Amino acid sequence: MTQLANPFPQRANPAQAATPLSAHPLFVTGELDEARDRVSRVYCDHRLERIGRDPMRVTHNRLDGAQLSVNFMTYGAKAQIVPGALESFYLLQVPLRGFASVTNGADHYVIGGGSGAVLNPDVETSMIWSDGCAQIMLQLDRAFITSLARAHFGLPGESALRFRGPTDLRQGTGRDLLELIFHISREADMGHVVIGDASLLSRELERTLILGLLETLPSNLSRHGETGRGPSPRIIRQAERFMEANLGEPLSLADIAQAAGTSSRTLQVTFRTHRNMSPMERLRDFRLQKLWADLSNPTPETTVTEAATRWGFSHLGRLTADYRRKYGCNPVETLRQARGQ
Repeated sequence: MTQLANPFPQRANPAQAATPLSAHPLFVTGELDEARDRVSRVYCDHRLERIGRDPMRVTHNRLDGAQLSVNFMTYGAKAQIVPGALESFYLLQVPLRGFASVTNGADHYVIGGGSGAVLNPDVETSMIWSDGCAQIMLQLDRAFITSLARAHFGLPGESALRFRGPTDLRQGTGRDLLELIFHISREADMGHVVIGDASLLSRELERTLILGLLETLPSNLSRHGETGRGPSPRIIRQAERFMEANLGEPLSLADIAQAAGTSSRTLQVTFRTHRNMSPMERLRDFRLQKLWADLSNPTPETTVTEAATRWGFSHLGRLTADYRRKYGCNPVETLRQARGQ
C-alpha cells in the first residue's frame, strides 16, 4: 500500500498514512487519455499534460455524498491540468505530499506542506502538480455551499462566494476540518460510509463539513473581512499586501511596519499570534512561493540565480537550505525536473 507523508505530525495517526479511500477506487491508469476522460466525467472537461519524462500512474479514489464528494488523487508524474472555469462546483485541494502551483483567476499561489485552498468556479483555472503530488480534495456543489454562506455567514444575495488563496491547515479550525475529512475517509475504508445516504445524520455531517470549511478558509464572508476580527488581522493584511507588491526589494522589518501603520514590535507580536511566524519569515515564504512557481514553469532563459535575484534573495546558500526545508529539494532540481532533464 502506498504510504504518504503526514503533513500534520502534531496529531499523527497511522491510519492517515495509508492511501485515503483505498476501498473506494474510481480508477487507476497509466494512460494520459484515459485519465483525462475518467476525471472529466466527475469534474469537468479539461486539458491534461505530462511534464517531463516520468511515467504517469494516475490514481483517483472517490466517495460521493449528496452535496459534496471526498476525493484522493495523484498523477504520479509532474502534470499540468487546465480545466478553465469549473462552473458548477468549488474544489478544496490539500496536498498530502508534494506541491501544486495554482492560478485561479487573478490569484496565483502554491499549496502544500500543510496548506490548502479552494478554487473559485467562475474564473479560469490552471495548475501544475509536482512530481508525486497527492491530494485530498472536496468537490462542493456550488449552489448548496452558496446557500449556506448566505444563511449562516450573511453573504449578500447579489454577491458570489469567493475564496482567497491558501491557508495553513495544520492548526486550529483548519486542523479540525482535516480531521473530519480524514474521519469520513477512515470510516469509509472500514466499510462505514457516513455520507451519501438519505439519513438526517448523513445530511447534517455534510452541512457540518461545509460550514467548517466556510469558517476556516479565507473568503469574502463577513467574518473574514475588515469587520468582526479587530485591528490585528487588518495590520497583517496591510503588511502582506505591501510584501507581495515589493518582493524584489530589500525590505526591512521597519519598512513593513511603516506600510502597515504600526510599530515593529506590534507587527512581530501580531504575526506571531495570527500567523505563528515572524513578518520576515512570512516575507521569505512569499518569495519562496514565487521562486518555486518560476522554476516550475521556466522559460529558456530562466536560471536559479536570475529568478532568485528577481524575488529578493541575496544569499544563495541560505536560500537553498530554506527552499529544501519547504519543498524537499533544491532549486536546481526543480528547474531540471521542469525541463525534463
